[in-house]
Amino acid sequence: MAEKPEKNLAALAKLAEPRCDDVPDVIERLARIAERAAALPPRGHDDGIACFTRLYHQITVDVLDGYRAGELFSCPGDFILELDVAFARRYLDALVAHTRRSAPECWELLFDRRQDEDTVPWRFAAAGVNAHVNFDLAFALLDVWERHRVPLGRTDQQYADYLAINTIFERNMDELCNDFDAPWSDVLGDGSFFDRAGNVLADILVTGTRDLAWTFADRMWRHRGRPDYRVVPESTLDHLASGLARALI
Repeated sequence: MAEKPEKNLAALAKLAEPRCDDVPDVIERLARIAERAAALPPRGHDDGIACFTRLYHQITVDVLDGYRAGELFSCPGDFILELDVAFARRYLDALVAHTRRSAPECWELLFDRRQDEDTVPWRFAAAGVNAHVNFDLAFALLDVWERHRVPLGRTDQQYADYLAINTIFERNMDELCNDFDAPWSDVLGDGSFFDRAGNVLADILVTGTRDLAWTFADRMWRHRGRPDYRVVPESTLDHLASGLARALI
C-alpha cells in the first residue's frame, strides 16, 4: 500500500532537521532527502522533490570539491561555504514549513505538484532552481552579511567567488540536461547543435538569474537600517518566482 502524501512529506521534512552546520552536513542531508523522495510512489525517481534535490546535491558536491581543490574560490573567511550553508538552510526550512502550509508560495507549488504524472523531470528541476535562485539566493546572501559585523573579505572578493559558482553550473549543464530529459538533449543526439545550444541557453538563464539575485541583495542591504528592509522585497520576489513556477509546472 502506498504511503499517504502527508506521511511522505513528514518523513522528508524530518530529514531536513535540525539545521545544517557545514557543507558536508548539507551534502549528506540532500543525499538522504533525494534518496527518500525517489522511493516514493507514484513518480519515484521522477518525483519533483527527488529531481530538484538530486540536482542540488550534485552542484553542492562540486562546490565543496572546488573549494578543497583551491581552484575556484579565494575570498577570505570561507565566504562561499557560509553562503552555501545559508542557501541550503532556506530550502530545508521550506520543506519543514510545508508541513504547516507556511512555506513560500514558490516552494509550495513544487511541493504540492511533485507527484504530478504529467510533469516531466526537467520541469521539476527547473521549478526548484527557480524557487531557490530567484527567491532564496538574495536572502541567503543577506543572512551571511548580517552574521558578520566584519565582512568576510571585500565585496569584490565575495562577488568573484559568487560568480565562480557559474563555472560549476557550466561544467555540469550537459550532464544535468541529459539526466533530466531536457527536450533539446534528445534532438539529433548528445553533442548536436541543438543539444549544445540548449545547454548554453540554460547556462545563460542560470547565470542571469544569479546576477539578479546579487543585485537584489545589494539593493536591500543598502536599507538594512530599516527593520522591515527584507519584508516587502521578500513578498515581491516570492510572487515573481511563483509566476515562473506556474509556467514550468
